[in-house]
Amino acid sequence: MRLLPCIRLSVLDDESTSPERQFGKIETFARLGDHELVSITEADYDLDISGAVSPFDRPGLGPWLKEDRLAEWDAICVAKLDRLTRSLFDFVTLISWLEARGKALFCIDPMLDLTTPAGRAFAAITATFAQFERETIAARVRDAYDKLIRDGHYAGGQVPFGYRPVKLTKGWGYEPDPEYALVVAELFDRYAGYESLGSVTRWLNDTGVPTPWNATRKRNGKPLRDTTWKTTSVRKILASPAVLGATVTTTGELVRDKDGVVVYRAAELISRDVYERVQARLRANPVSAKVNAWALTQVAFCADCKSPMYGTTAKYGDKMYRYYGCVHSIRRDGLCTARRVNADDLESTLSSELLSLVGGYEVVEKRLTPGRDYSEDIARVAEQIGHLYMEIQVDSLSGQDVSGKQQTLKRAQDELARLHSLKPVTAGMKPVKTGVTFRQKWEALNDSGRNEFLRSADVRAVVSREHLPAIDHHEGPLAPLEVPRSAIIDKPGLYAVIHLGGLGDMLSRASAA
Repeated sequence: MRLLPCIRLSVLDDESTSPERQFGKIETFARLGDHELVSITEADYDLDISGAVSPFDRPGLGPWLKEDRLAEWDAICVAKLDRLTRSLFDFVTLISWLEARGKALFCIDPMLDLTTPAGRAFAAITATFAQFERETIAARVRDAYDKLIRDGHYAGGQVPFGYRPVKLTKGWGYEPDPEYALVVAELFDRYAGYESLGSVTRWLNDTGVPTPWNATRKRNGKPLRDTTWKTTSVRKILASPAVLGATVTTTGELVRDKDGVVVYRAAELISRDVYERVQARLRANPVSAKVNAWALTQVAFCADCKSPMYGTTAKYGDKMYRYYGCVHSIRRDGLCTARRVNADDLESTLSSELLSLVGGYEVVEKRLTPGRDYSEDIARVAEQIGHLYMEIQVDSLSGQDVSGKQQTLKRAQDELARLHSLKPVTAGMKPVKTGVTFRQKWEALNDSGRNEFLRSADVRAVVSREHLPAIDHHEGPLAPLEVPRSAIIDKPGLYAVIHLGGLGDMLSRASAA
């Protein structure tokens, strides 16, 4: 009978069931049984292949099970049954497939005769135990991995950008990377300072900062790939609590211990205050702004049709001109007859007017005041009470003294009642002076940053090229020290009313010139 050797190894360095040892047993069996051994090469071995993979899907054995190669062999021979499969379903499927095609299966350890019902039944039992062993091993691996994650240890794979693996007394953990931790801190500072995602992305690419993937390759001494930063990857870093040292899953979910407490594995790369300010801005801008955003997009509005004005360009001769116009004037659909406004003139005039009005005022930022909701404490005590209840019930049934545990349970119940009686402290935002004037901040921003800053303060400019809009720009009497609320631009070819919106709340008179 022509025997087809079946060789499989889950791990390449597994010496106990090496390919040579498996083939040697099959070769001896064939010689003693006067069988012919089908000639195979190492390409027909299934090395580093899990027993969970179906025999039909294995790169070595699978091609031999195709219909066009069935004439080359009469039976499959395997040194041990678990080298064939560790799945009961796959084993039964293969046996039925072999019987339907008049093929046999020989197993050396344990010695099985699959031509008899008793032999097939015993083989099925053996395959069941092989599957059980595989599932047990997989469960142990998962539990070990989950424990590493819960304990904040490094479990392999991609390291959060800004950190690097470090050898601990036991196992591996994380620590801030001395090079990229500073990059993360500046990334957050730039975005918190009203640079756009596109601007931050350009900065990363222009300065040659490697992407997270390339940073890992560089750390491991591997050649870098041709990859660049994208706004989506920047936003992912900005939104991830991993920068606070928190442990997160591959999907970005926070990892908590059995008491519901967030697991922290390393020192934070930025302060929580900066992190919360960035999250507030991300929530306010769920869609990434365009990289080439104009300074007055969604800030300037047409005086005639009240719709937002957008940047557009036109070429006359060899020179390119920039304009702002409402969507109707750009499309020339006749729904609005307002003419476009020169963009350079509008941007520079509005900038000069803002600096003249509030340039000397100090910028005030809202900072987070941490809250306290006691939910983690309640979850921890509630879990303790449930555990004590179970232990008391078990000990009572066995006649043990449970008075000590009952006292502990009473203390836990009292603590739970106390926690429930506490009123949560709501997190809030309070104004804090920055020591930076509006002029200093404004001149440090690019067009994208200015656009973000004006939109966040709800500044609006109602603009016309041919007439001053008939709009009441005065918003009631102002206190002597109050920041101006509006202004008028009145010059040939450019008329506008500027409403400062919430900008007054972001400025302080204390440092006014």
